[in-house]
Amino acid sequence: MKVFAHRGLSSIAPENTMAAFERAIVINVDGIETDVQLSRDGKIVICHDEKVDRTTNGRGYIKDYTWGELQAFDAGSWFSPEFANARIPGLEDLLNLVRTTDLCLNIELKTDKVFYPQIEEKVLELLEKYDFVNRVRISSFNFESLLKVKAILPQIETAAIMKDPNLVSNFWDQISDLTVKAIHPSYQYVTTELIDEARKRGLEVNAWTPNQPEEIRHLLKIGTHGVITDFPDRAQHIVEE
Repeated sequence: MKVFAHRGLSSIAPENTMAAFERAIVINVDGIETDVQLSRDGKIVICHDEKVDRTTNGRGYIKDYTWGELQAFDAGSWFSPEFANARIPGLEDLLNLVRTTDLCLNIELKTDKVFYPQIEEKVLELLEKYDFVNRVRISSFNFESLLKVKAILPQIETAAIMKDPNLVSNFWDQISDLTVKAIHPSYQYVTTELIDEARKRGLEVNAWTPNQPEEIRHLLKIGTHGVITDFPDRAQHIVEE
């Protein structure tokens, strides 16, 4: 079972900051999961929320700020004074950091709430620039975004995110039409039956976000392909048991 650090090593450093990504690399995770938004001037920005309110000292939507304006915000103090003055990173910062490692990236396009013109094209341009196309998976709750990504760059791997597959109408038909490599359901809805059906279709099942040892052990036991967790070090120990 592969272990992905959810927004970096977000249990010990502020999520989606360089500090969290650096710590994930140190423990040798299989991959890092992160989220991207788009600034007003077209920069690919790493942040989970559409607004900066929760994880910085700023207020408002990322889409309403330029990259330079976003850099004025403190993205670390909310977590701990140790990380005061951490900045919101751009996708290029993360690609530069991991390019000399062996780990892969799962980049979630946050296109399910805010419309970001050409965010798919801009992300793919950066991945090609940094020769990262073969080490990345693009995921999203927005299936239209995934179709667009595959239309632009058919060889790139994609993954469909959902909370509960049972609530997605014509689930397997939709997944087939998307030509994704994996499905990413919430861990509570991962079952042996789901994994078996996914395997028959040549798909991986990667669960988000199991953090308790018993949750991770259960997912390992039933054959889950990967976990996206805030405690990747904990998951690594369980996998190695």
